[in-house]
Amino acid sequence: MKINVDEDTIPLPYPGISNVRPEWEDANGHMNMAHYVSAFDDGSCPMFDYLGLGWDYTKAGTSSIFVASSNIDYRRELVAGDDLTMGTVLLGFDNRRIQIYQELYHASANYLAAQAEFMFVHVSLATRKMCDIPDDSLDKLEIVYDIHKHYEQRGFIGRKISLR
Repeated sequence: MKINVDEDTIPLPYPGISNVRPEWEDANGHMNMAHYVSAFDDGSCPMFDYLGLGWDYTKAGTSSIFVASSNIDYRRELVAGDDLTMGTVLLGFDNRRIQIYQELYHASANYLAAQAEFMFVHVSLATRKMCDIPDDSLDKLEIVYDIHKHYEQRGFIGRKISLR
């Protein structure tokens, strides 16, 4: 699934879509927790494509972005066949890292099903070590951040998991 975004207008949040595939369901009859990450990955593609860091960039074979850390809350169940919409917000970046926040919604019922925060690192596929993000992508990150820095941050962002 592909979402088209006008490159002259940076959306806040960046829209994304996915759907719950039958193979994503587990023995509980709902989407398995591992596949929420797959859905979030689908939903982040439009923004990363705009940044020049999407799957086409990875397929070129020089570098890629890897998830270094994540924090996910599962709010409501999803089942096979559910269409999903997502919003992706760029929270920050530097020369080697990108931090985003995402919300995942059931498309027709419009309820928040999950939310996540991810830290990505830019990695050389030759050395498998962190390396600098290309300048043209850094320029686009700055453009997106100039819009996304106005996002009203949720208490979810930057939190730690604790019983106390």
